[in-house]
Amino acid sequence: MDLRALLRDAPVFHLDEGSRPISLQASIEVLECIDTAVRPDHHTLETGAGLSTVVFALRGAEHVCVTPAAGEVERIRAYCASRGVDLSRVRFVIGRSEDVLPALSPPDLDLVLIDGGHGFPTPFLDWHYTATRLRVGGLLVIDDIQLWTGRVLRDFLDEEPGWALRDEFAMRAAVFQKTAPMPGLPEWFAQPFVRRRSRRAGTVGHALRGLWGQIRRSRHGPSR
Repeated sequence: MDLRALLRDAPVFHLDEGSRPISLQASIEVLECIDTAVRPDHHTLETGAGLSTVVFALRGAEHVCVTPAAGEVERIRAYCASRGVDLSRVRFVIGRSEDVLPALSPPDLDLVLIDGGHGFPTPFLDWHYTATRLRVGGLLVIDDIQLWTGRVLRDFLDEEPGWALRDEFAMRAAVFQKTAPMPGLPEWFAQPFVRRRSRRAGTVGHALRGLWGQIRRSRHGPSR
């Protein structure tokens, strides 16, 4: 089986809030990126589960899939069993990524896919707990950058030293390559994305305080 056959099958692993089947698959471009980049000797990790999990299995990577949805894992297992897809090198960890990732000790990772929870601050935590474990030269794929949280993470890394934007897929996903070691998180003034916006915010805030002072003085006269 290969990616083309998987896309033809189009299995559905997710359920909506009414427990009806719904497709929440990563974009075809993301699946193709995984299919192209991952080799059997790679160590990979994803937050969330779905067609991407099957692609990692097809590529033979030693893979960790972190998801709180045990039902999705059961459906993935059933589909793979029906199609002869080997899941022996895929480790499913059931739980929320913010709870699971701090305790995981994977080997150096070659590719990380962030596609689990998208509410604040989950994507940022997923990046925080995997960034230092990603080897230099490894790839980070951020899915759903059309959402605010994904977009901010994408924009932050686009300005951050040690990360290079390698690809972007129609405002749906971004692929970064880690280009330098990351010993720890720098302070805000060493992060260009944060520093630039903080200066702007400080300037605007100062201007607004000055304007408010002028209004008060015009109404009440100079303060004593």
